[in-house]
Amino acid sequence: MKRTVLMVTVLLALGFAGCSSRDQQGAVAPAKQETTMDRVQRTGILRVGFFLMEPMIMRDKEDNPYGLFVDIAEQLAADLRWKIEYKQVDLKNFGAALQAGDFDLSIGPTFSSPSRASGVSFTRPIFYLGYTGITTADKTEKFKTWAHVDQPGVRVAVKQGSAIGDYVTRVFKKAQIISLEQPALSAPLAAVPGQADIGLMNQVTVFTFLRDNQQANLKEILADAPVEFTGVCWATRPDDPRWLEFINTALKHYEDTGRIVEWEKKYKIPFLYHEKRTLQFDTGDERKTLER
Repeated sequence: MKRTVLMVTVLLALGFAGCSSRDQQGAVAPAKQETTMDRVQRTGILRVGFFLMEPMIMRDKEDNPYGLFVDIAEQLAADLRWKIEYKQVDLKNFGAALQAGDFDLSIGPTFSSPSRASGVSFTRPIFYLGYTGITTADKTEKFKTWAHVDQPGVRVAVKQGSAIGDYVTRVFKKAQIISLEQPALSAPLAAVPGQADIGLMNQVTVFTFLRDNQQANLKEILADAPVEFTGVCWATRPDDPRWLEFINTALKHYEDTGRIVEWEKKYKIPFLYHEKRTLQFDTGDERKTLER
């Protein structure tokens, strides 16, 4: 009798357990999918993807990544007692690698855009950058405004898929646009004076390229009128809002406590704007200023 009661009890327990994994129609409920946060907390390892762009991410003599964005990521890992595994990717392929699960977080300095946002989720902007250009020293007086750049016979080099590439395609009507596929952000700048009369790129890349190529006799143009101010962000997979919320919370904390500004000072690179530039708009009666 005791054996019979025991067997009935076991069978009932198994029956209830089976019911717990089924819905009202009897279908088996899917197992809960492990989130990025769950996996990183469980393993204690944060897998980070990156691509190079000074001063955000560079490599030292031992080939280890360092820079502003590495400082932020390392502090995040230290605060949560995680270890970081780094994987270098190309700007062109970071989204596909992120979606494939090659890493948990892309800290590559990425300009947010609708096309890129179709494949990844962007964090809050860490700062903003605008675009200027370079030309040979003897032509700087010729290109005082963007209208001067968009003229017949002027060859303008841009990086394919970049925000400035989208801008000139949309706005320019007269200049010859040379779209380059090379992965290096400096490729449009290196195209001057051979392939192009002007190379366009973000202000930080322009600054570092001129600093490192002083013998080339090149000069920055349009420095007082940068265009396409765009947020520079990190990225996560688009199907994990909890992870994105966590990363955004961490970034805001480091910004609010002044840590990001302190890390920036280490690298002595200008043009890191934490807010959008002042925008001018015309109401019809008077011109007013809108602070963004």
